[in-house]
Amino acid sequence: MARLEYRINGEHFRTQKALRERIQGIMNSYRYDEVVGEADEEFLRDLITLHPDYEEKAGVGVGGFVVVRTEWNNRGLMLVRIDGSDIDISWQDCLKATPHARQVDGCLRRAVKPQVLAVLTEAFAHGPVVCGITGDSIASPREADVDHYLPEFKELASSFIQEHGGLEAFVIAPDKAAGFSVAELENAALVTDWQDYHRKHANLRIVTKHANRSILRRKARDE
Repeated sequence: MARLEYRINGEHFRTQKALRERIQGIMNSYRYDEVVGEADEEFLRDLITLHPDYEEKAGVGVGGFVVVRTEWNNRGLMLVRIDGSDIDISWQDCLKATPHARQVDGCLRRAVKPQVLAVLTEAFAHGPVVCGITGDSIASPREADVDHYLPEFKELASSFIQEHGGLEAFVIAPDKAAGFSVAELENAALVTDWQDYHRKHANLRIVTKHANRSILRRKARDE
């Protein structure tokens, strides 16, 4: 069996041990009740999307993180939402085996990432871009996200999955079935079909990171 490897926020980890040490390094660099800095926050934002209860934990949107003292006198992580509410979140739960549906979702997202990045690059080729939600001017790609709309990504992916035999037909390659960041679909032809389907049916727009992580998430929650 191939050794599992992980990629979080652009950082590559060859083993789970290496990833665990990276996370512990972040946690140990803060005092109790200290707000996590911007660079570490970006890393943790990407990491917690792997949490089995991510949607519930994120709520209306992730505002940031605070390192807190747990009841066992260890450093723990508190997620602070954009509405000011907070909730504890275990980073260790993010390292557990990922449910099949989430693995498939990750595979599909990675398969079309080049398309998404191409849209982002092309949009800023001639200067600032207007946010498709707020109308604010976005100066650079670093301040922007690419949003799927009409249909949203989950709707698009769900339609494709149902048209191609349901989740059971989307088999994760055996040597990576227990992973969560580099899992791949066993059927390469299915990946190609998905890329073509996405290219044909996806509607992508440029939005600010704030709009993508707060306004859209709040709307989805309300619905």
